[in-house]
Amino acid sequence: MNSYSDTSFSLFIYRHGSTSLFLLVYVDDILITSSSPLAISQLINNLSQEFVVKDLRHLKYFLGIEAYQLPTDLLLSQSQYIFNLLQRIKMLDAKPVSSPMSSSKKLSLFLGATYSDPSNYCNVVGALQYLPLTRPYISFAVNKVCQFMHKPTEDH
Repeated sequence: MNSYSDTSFSLFIYRHGSTSLFLLVYVDDILITSSSPLAISQLINNLSQEFVVKDLRHLKYFLGIEAYQLPTDLLLSQSQYIFNLLQRIKMLDAKPVSSPMSSSKKLSLFLGATYSDPSNYCNVVGALQYLPLTRPYISFAVNKVCQFMHKPTEDH
C-alpha cells in the first residue's frame, strides 16, 4: 500500500499478518516504524545492502519536529522551530497571547497600506504553515493570513 502526495510516493506501508511497517521518505531522510522491532532491523539490513544507511536509532528530530519518547507516548514539539522563526523575524521579545486571532476580525484585500516587503510576508507565512501540525489552535489564523499572500497589507 502506498500513500500519494502530488503523484509521488512518500509513505510506504507494509502489512503481513500481525506485522505493520511504515516507511516515510523525505528527500534523503527515511523514518521507519513498526509493530515489530525485528521487522525494522530486517528492513534496515536490506536497505544497507543497496544504499549507504546511517541508523540514528530512536527518533529525535525530523523535518523541524522534535520527538520525545515517553513511557507510553510520543511527544511532538516544534519549540526549536518556533524559536528559530521568532529569532529570524526579530520577534523574540513578543508577548504571547491566549488566542492568535479573533474569529470575528475581518481582513480585507482593500484595507490598509500595502506591506513594504511582500516577499518577507510570504516567507514568514510560509513558515507558519508548518506550525498547526503541533498547534492546531492556530490553524484559523494561519489560514487567514495565507489568503493574502498575493497582496499583503499592513493589516495582515
